[in-house]
Amino acid sequence: MNKFVITIIIGIFCCSGITAQEWQLVWSDEFDTEGALDKAIWNFEEGFARNEELQWYQPDNAFCKGGYLIIEARQEKRENPLYKVNSTDWRSSRKNIEYTSSSVTTAGKKEFLYGRFEVKARIPVAGGAWPAIWTLGKDMEWPSNGEIDMMEYYRIKGVPHILANAAWGTEQRYHAKWASKAIPFTYFTEKEADWASKFHIWRMDWDETSIKLYLDDELLNEIPLSKTVNGSLGKHANPFMQPHYLLLNLAIGGINGGIPDVAAFPMKYEIDYVRVYQKKKEIRSGEKWLDNKGQHINAHGGGVLHHEGKYYWFGEHKSETTSAALVGVTCYSSTDLCHWTNEGVAMPVSDDDGSDIVKGCTIERPKVVYNPKTKKFVMWFHLELKGKGYEAARAAVAVSDSPTGPYRFIHSGRVNPGKYPFNMIEKERKLKLNPNKYKEWWTPQWRTAVDKGLLLKRDLSGGQMSRDMTLFVDEDGKAYHIYSSEENLTLHIAELTDDYQEHTGKYIRIFPGGHNEAPAIFKKDGTYWMITSGCTGWDPNEARMFSAKSIWGPWKQHPNPCVGKGADKTFGGQSTFILPLSNGQFIFMADIWRPKNPIDARYIWLPIEFDKEGKPFLEWKGVWSLK
Repeated sequence: MNKFVITIIIGIFCCSGITAQEWQLVWSDEFDTEGALDKAIWNFEEGFARNEELQWYQPDNAFCKGGYLIIEARQEKRENPLYKVNSTDWRSSRKNIEYTSSSVTTAGKKEFLYGRFEVKARIPVAGGAWPAIWTLGKDMEWPSNGEIDMMEYYRIKGVPHILANAAWGTEQRYHAKWASKAIPFTYFTEKEADWASKFHIWRMDWDETSIKLYLDDELLNEIPLSKTVNGSLGKHANPFMQPHYLLLNLAIGGINGGIPDVAAFPMKYEIDYVRVYQKKKEIRSGEKWLDNKGQHINAHGGGVLHHEGKYYWFGEHKSETTSAALVGVTCYSSTDLCHWTNEGVAMPVSDDDGSDIVKGCTIERPKVVYNPKTKKFVMWFHLELKGKGYEAARAAVAVSDSPTGPYRFIHSGRVNPGKYPFNMIEKERKLKLNPNKYKEWWTPQWRTAVDKGLLLKRDLSGGQMSRDMTLFVDEDGKAYHIYSSEENLTLHIAELTDDYQEHTGKYIRIFPGGHNEAPAIFKKDGTYWMITSGCTGWDPNEARMFSAKSIWGPWKQHPNPCVGKGADKTFGGQSTFILPLSNGQFIFMADIWRPKNPIDARYIWLPIEFDKEGKPFLEWKGVWSLK
């Protein structure tokens, strides 16, 4: 027995992870202690359980000896305490108990969502034996809670089989839909005559996309989770996207076990170990991040929405030759931020040449927020019209009833036409500035004019330019659109309407002429923090940081938040979003652009740390783990 395996390294494994290539042992029971099972981990079923089986389950029949868990079925006769004269229920119609055994479970003590489960065991194969390794979901009644049979051994029409199954709910109570594979036992014994005398390893690899069941590394059954959705009794939920607990039992007879071979008792089911591995929750910036299909995640300039226990990552779909929108906005989902499922195109481009979002337009920096009042998911993004370069500088909005889409395009346009920012004083509003006098940029006179609203007034009637952008929803539910405006020279913060689909007309401009783009914002302990970049095209530059006690300012600039090697170029990336986590942690998200091969652009995700004064800073971590 090998009792000392802690992790296993998978060389090339197309998992659904950020990079992923290591399984980490998260729990095991090696059964090395003599005597009773650990009650902190294991529960015992008691009595007659299911399937009209002959055995009475009791704790005494499960014990550890010689490094094994032994579940022993015994032929022993005693009175059935449930017996009732003339009962029609099979549990209480039996006058006597004829056989005893054990069924042990980890319910309420060790429950897992996804992972690699391994059980090494030697199973009894005599007449009447029905050993099993299986899991049940923690919520809802059977079968809507979901059942996974890593192993069952029993007779079908008198012929022994090994089974690998999963079951879930239908429209009828206690009636399951099965994905079952039953392999005749002779399939194994023809390859190895003494198969039954040896230990074998049953394995389940379970993730967001499928359940794969193996025996000694041979795949027996693969069950896609796209097919395992409950009926209405199970609320149309997927029972294999919730934690499951483990069961080990030895049943006798019943519906499938067959007639017991009396000479085989006491009958022993021996388990060497139970091990559960999960993919290491690590973030590796700058590497290829693979989705559940083994493809590099294509969600650039993106943002992440957390909704009902799941994260949704939206971003620009890029091709190998262009950053123009040929597909649309993609969406990926995850429960742990490390392993991502491709949910497809959340908002596709249009084939209608008259549409603002026709194929070939430019869609950048999509962000999605959820509005609890309207129950709508609202997406905003920077839009440039096809064939017009970057002159349109529009903000665009789309909505959906589902986080993954499809999103319905609503409108696009410049922002707050005819409205002055409320932090522009009356004297500056009335000041006349002739653009013809400031055709030469970057002169002291031009800078002064920009500061006083030269470009803002130029665009006043048609609305303000909106390019690089993000969204922010405050603790009071108010939402804000933060964007680079005035030819990328000045940041604007604009309030959104209660449905998050329009601007209210209330906005401010901050750091006029500062040439800030790629805004990303978060709030901690009553202070708003914003990280931006300078404007150097696709090339990285030094990040900037600002803070304010109110979203409306005044805003104060701080030094570059990045420290250490590569800090002067933001570690090769450009900010796109800051993701707050429920544990108080914040993740800085950035893109490493690759304009010669846009689809291969990489991602930087770093934990935001705080110094003794509470000021945020970023330090490069090639590999780090979430708390």
